[in-house]
Amino acid sequence: NTAEVAEVLRNTLQTDAGIRKEAERRLAVVQTVSGYGMALLELLSSAQVPPEIRVVAAVVLKNFVKTNWGENPEVEVGEVEQDQLRTALLAAMFATTGNLQKQLSHAVFLMAKKDFPERWPELINGLASQMNTGNADLERLLAALNTMDQLLEKYRYESKSEALWRELKMCLLAVQAPLTTLYEWLVGFVDNLAQLSPEQANSLFELLNCVMRVFHSLCTQDLPEFFEDNLSRWVAGMLKLFTIDAPNVQSSGGEATPLDKVKTEMCEIVTLYAQRYEEEIMPHMQQLIAAIWQLLVQTNSETRYDGMVCSALDFLSAICVRSQYQEMFRAEGVLKTLAEDVAVKNLMLRQEDMEQFEDEPLEYIKKDLEGTDTGTRRKGAVDLVRALCREYEGDLMPILSAIVTSFMADTCDLVKRDVVYCLVRAMASKTETSRQGATSTSQLINIVDYYSSSVRGDLCDANVNAAPILKADALKFVVLFRNQLPAAALQEAVVAIEALFGSSHTIVHKYAAYAIERLFLVRVNNSPIFTSSSVNVPALLTRLIAAFDADPKAQNSAYLIKALMRVVCIIDSSTARSAGEIATRLAGMVEAAVKTPADPSHTHFLFETICLLVKKTSGQVEGGIDKPLFPLLETILAQEMADLVPYALQVIALLLSECSSRGGPTDSYLAFLPFLLKDELWAKTANVPAVLVVIESYLRVHPNLVMAQHGGTLMQHYNRLIGLKSLDHYGFSLANAMLPHMEHMTGVVNPLQVLLNHMFRRIQSSKTPKFAKAFVVFFFRFCVVRSAQSLYAVLEAIQAGMFLMVLGKVIGPELEKLADMTTNVEKRICAIGLAELLETAAGMLGDLFGPLSEAGVKLCEGAVVHGSHANEEDEQASMYSEEVEFNPAYCKLQNAAPAEVLRPEIANWKKYFSEVVMTRIGGAHPAAMACLPDHVKQTLAVYLA
Repeated sequence: NTAEVAEVLRNTLQTDAGIRKEAERRLAVVQTVSGYGMALLELLSSAQVPPEIRVVAAVVLKNFVKTNWGENPEVEVGEVEQDQLRTALLAAMFATTGNLQKQLSHAVFLMAKKDFPERWPELINGLASQMNTGNADLERLLAALNTMDQLLEKYRYESKSEALWRELKMCLLAVQAPLTTLYEWLVGFVDNLAQLSPEQANSLFELLNCVMRVFHSLCTQDLPEFFEDNLSRWVAGMLKLFTIDAPNVQSSGGEATPLDKVKTEMCEIVTLYAQRYEEEIMPHMQQLIAAIWQLLVQTNSETRYDGMVCSALDFLSAICVRSQYQEMFRAEGVLKTLAEDVAVKNLMLRQEDMEQFEDEPLEYIKKDLEGTDTGTRRKGAVDLVRALCREYEGDLMPILSAIVTSFMADTCDLVKRDVVYCLVRAMASKTETSRQGATSTSQLINIVDYYSSSVRGDLCDANVNAAPILKADALKFVVLFRNQLPAAALQEAVVAIEALFGSSHTIVHKYAAYAIERLFLVRVNNSPIFTSSSVNVPALLTRLIAAFDADPKAQNSAYLIKALMRVVCIIDSSTARSAGEIATRLAGMVEAAVKTPADPSHTHFLFETICLLVKKTSGQVEGGIDKPLFPLLETILAQEMADLVPYALQVIALLLSECSSRGGPTDSYLAFLPFLLKDELWAKTANVPAVLVVIESYLRVHPNLVMAQHGGTLMQHYNRLIGLKSLDHYGFSLANAMLPHMEHMTGVVNPLQVLLNHMFRRIQSSKTPKFAKAFVVFFFRFCVVRSAQSLYAVLEAIQAGMFLMVLGKVIGPELEKLADMTTNVEKRICAIGLAELLETAAGMLGDLFGPLSEAGVKLCEGAVVHGSHANEEDEQASMYSEEVEFNPAYCKLQNAAPAEVLRPEIANWKKYFSEVVMTRIGGAHPAAMACLPDHVKQTLAVYLA
């Protein structure tokens, strides 16, 4: 009831950690009771409830929606209750204000991601109805626009499809006309800006920013006819908004004001139109170009304008490469003005940039290396120079070279030398990617010469504390051109980088780590440049660990730990012998991350490094490296540290497998088993894939014990998982793990029949395409793991004639659909399993033999769905060379679980399938072969060749 929920929420705010933990446990129980969401809504909507409880209720409700309206809900909310919640939530959003309204707006958006438009078609009209200029309630209007902005933003990046067009059309019909009227009504207030209070002016531009964002989203897929017909109305408002200033609209901490955001959004919209809808925007372009040019020229260097300036620079970068504007850019003095007054001006480091470099190194490096949503002036200026060089290289290079020569002459001016680095990178690199660095370069810039004459001096300077800005520039240069510089230069750079970890500037450590992480992936003729024989691994490890000690905030970013992981990748045998000490240090880092909140990516790569260390040093450390890690893992599980439990489980799985493979004693791992089987652990969806990884490991090492003592419990978890549409894939994973060991299960009568019967219930009551595919793959896995004869016996024991019935009504029709929907691993399992089945049952299949064989050939020939990377190097490159690329709800550790290979002796599974059908069955059952179409026989013959 509501009073109980209120009491639990109140206790979550208590200072006593024990009371808070108990409240969180009760909250997890209460949320499973029907009506929980409505109770939260009632609390947050009541003026009698204390404000802090109302806010907590709103946040908890938002998180409840986030968890249970996603792909893997932890609580199944009934359809009737979902309908009630949708209606009540929208009403509550409009009835609240401030932070409460923001939380509920986001909750509406999270619901809409799953339910709109199919189950919530009235949502868009409900939001659009608030855009009534005749009787506008600004709070309700802002809530509607904010929600609409979140809801429609997906149209900026989703791929075109029929469903998308239908949905977009529905939104346009509801929104386009009232949005345009509202836009003109709001722009009308700009003429009387001086008469508005700062609060009113702020609200006006917040509303206009939302309007612009919604307009932008609706125009991205294609130009709607209504907006095309009314484009002059939108442009007229933009031209007015570009020119106004609002001194009474202020922001704090150098943040963009709502008016700055409006101008940023308008620059992005005009860029979109210039690139996609040239013909329609052309009549207005001269005025828009002039307005944006004035914006660039008149805007000062304050940080609040950074996003706006970057968007304006992006606009110039977009139009300068288009033929219809080239005459304008080739006009007398334009390129010189762009180079000197626009590009260089925005490349110059400001005083606040230098202060951020010194005082907030992580913020600086994130903007510099990773970019941000709004971009930076320097990135915008570099992109502009690069775009201009592509089209006007011959005219621009002399201008830029003169600037470079002039700035290089002033050797003591670090800011000018930093600008030179920026210009040379922009001039030399025509295209680049995060993974590869520069992918095409200018013929007019000699990269190797510039490295030798300028970069080497900054990078290899014996004074590691001098000019840290230039050290960072030199490292970025080497990383960008890592595939153009000779191997000797990269080797030299790594030696210099090792020394840079001794710098007193911790930001230099991060740039050095960033360079290590990227450079260690470089290959020449498909062979890595950096190996244990070419790198002083012990020294580099020592330096990296010392860099962690030198910076109390090291765990707030992933740069150092990713570099450490790269070095562990190439660890040599002598260093491997001291892996226990390294593991102790890594465990200490995890403990530090528990005490002080750490960046999630740092935590992820920390556990990834632990797993890599376990694998790389397996068999080289007497007794393994379990001992330093066990106390940490026990603490994480005992204290139920929610964010770390999935990691700990995967590490336990790896340690157990490693211990077993080297013949070590594994009894100590049995102490973890009771925890691994707890209902509370399995109830949290984020834990389930990690629990499965560790259960699979226990079943490989202690199958008899686990199945005899805990098989009944595992079957209960399987029953729950396989019955839920959102979690059934985990049910199949558990079934896969138990399948080879079912004969050891006690407490369950006919366990194989029970296992299959749960699947058959789903097929009869609520089969989905995902379930059907998983069932087909499991069916053939059964043939591979336990034999087709065993499968026949189990099915016939369930019901006489069931074997042929399942083949004819389920497996045959579904196998036909899977040709282009399976991964290579799934194709292999199905082909081998089908071969076993066809050979075992060839005499009884009758008319089914031909269609099943043909479906098997189609599966072999079908397109491969890439569920994993082709090799370890590609996997590492894709996982670890980009920015954070993992789902924080469940972070799979790539190095934790060994890849399972069924029937490893079958090297060529297509050939095996063909041998069974053509040779073994063909010899024993020539009549069966006669029913195969010629094209199937021909394809099978090709596999045999």
